[in-house]
Amino acid sequence: MITLARESAKIIRSLWYTAESACVLCSGKHGPICPDCTREYLHPELGRCLRCGKLIVPEKVLCLDCEIGKGPKQLERVAVWGHYSGGLKRFIRELKFASTPLHFQRIARPLTDWAIKALPAVDGVVAVPMHPARLAERGFNQAEVIASLLHWELGLPIFQGLERVKLTPPQVALSRRERLSNLKGAFALRKPDSFQGREVWIVDDVTTTGSTLEAVAEVLRGNGAKAVYGFCLAAGLEKVLVPLSD
Repeated sequence: MITLARESAKIIRSLWYTAESACVLCSGKHGPICPDCTREYLHPELGRCLRCGKLIVPEKVLCLDCEIGKGPKQLERVAVWGHYSGGLKRFIRELKFASTPLHFQRIARPLTDWAIKALPAVDGVVAVPMHPARLAERGFNQAEVIASLLHWELGLPIFQGLERVKLTPPQVALSRRERLSNLKGAFALRKPDSFQGREVWIVDDVTTTGSTLEAVAEVLRGNGAKAVYGFCLAAGLEKVLVPLSD
């Protein structure tokens, strides 16, 4: 399904995608992501925890937290492109807070190539929504921008109707338990039957504990979604590993 959709999207993609001659993470040669940045930030040699997305040693399938039941339980799998550090972290934060969403186009091809290898074919994607008050402050939702890249590159529909109905405090300084409590009742569907029998990717920019993805997945599953996967640009590294340079 995705292979056919990619072929049909080639003409559209050629209208807006420009090949990068410089790396978008370090401005060096061999873009869009140079070999050095691929090793430093994307870490293809490492695995990803299937529950929360943290980068882990390749022979494992779950991080230590998820092995003891502290990770998301409503998701089939979480796929994460790279490690939230250094050049990738700067790139995400610049796009997120400097109001430059169009720059996400620069990573469209490597990101979507990773996506179709990391996750199974689905009926469509849904972006983690922002509360209207926060959206008014920032001007755009970075998760929706990522979802639009997946739409244009892979031909996947973007499902609408999921809303953030509760304005929650920032999650940064909270534990996983506090994050889950903070997000309780934060999301709702306008049409409860719109995800009935659907298989979807939930899209966001960064995941830390998986609590936001879990909160969204719980709503979708509670309204009949058949399978729910998470897809994010970046996540942390399991603490037991030797810290990577930042």
